[in-house]
Amino acid sequence: MTTEDLNKLKEDLNALKIKSIEKNKASKKDQETIELQIQIMTNNMIKNYNLIHYDGGIKMESYKTKFFIHDVEMIIIDQENETNE
Repeated sequence: MTTEDLNKLKEDLNALKIKSIEKNKASKKDQETIELQIQIMTNNMIKNYNLIHYDGGIKMESYKTKFFIHDVEMIIIDQENETNE
């Protein structure tokens, strides 16, 4: 993954974290809408950054936002370590 892609992935991950916090603070009705937005964001991240290449099981865990965020953070750390070597 290029440094530029890695930076964009970090930005998208931060946006996902913010959206997740918004969901927790939202009303029940708004939570459903935000959950749909989160699902779209995670699917776009998997597709746009080819995350399955870095973690074969990430698609299965994308339904649970906190697991997905953790997996993406681990991918970012691994990619940064590879770049620094």
